[in-house]
Amino acid sequence: MIPESRASRHNSLSDSVRRVRNETGGQVLSAERMQFDGRDINRVKYYDDRGRVRYREEADQSRRQAPSRPRRDIPSEPPARGDNPSNP
Repeated sequence: MIPESRASRHNSLSDSVRRVRNETGGQVLSAERMQFDGRDINRVKYYDDRGRVRYREEADQSRRQAPSRPRRDIPSEPPARGDNPSNP
């Protein structure tokens, strides 16, 4: 039995491949899950109708991430060092 999270990731990647195949009519060369800008995406590499290699990137729909919040233990501005005083 495949764990639920792994199965949902697989289905999401399969869905992306299926969408590219149906929408473009192109031959799919590869598909992978990757992180981009802090979120999971599915990247599908395929041939278009003119024989060129194209990429389509889709946001992973299988799991929604909560919006990231700034950590409270890290100050928003670094403390002043004192060796470079501000001008009055």
